[in-house]
Amino acid sequence: MVKLARFRVLFEEEAGEFLLSLPRRKARRLLDIVYTIADAPFLNPDYILPDADGRSISHVMTEGYLITYWIDAPMHRVVIVELEEGF
Repeated sequence: MVKLARFRVLFEEEAGEFLLSLPRRKARRLLDIVYTIADAPFLNPDYILPDADGRSISHVMTEGYLITYWIDAPMHRVVIVELEEGF
């Protein structure tokens, strides 16, 4: 089976700041989760809500984190909008 190229990951400013604020081990684990999402961004998220621009914003809750992102399929990228801890 041919493995498709992973989508490129982009972080919006708030999500990037959250990631940088974490201890190194937690940040690495969260990056692993984000890149797993980028490997298969169209798999079923926990829920999807539209944003003000009408984009479908996906939400995945895993390992105590809520990862919020949207898929920019034409540009082949996943845009991480928000990262939260405590879920």
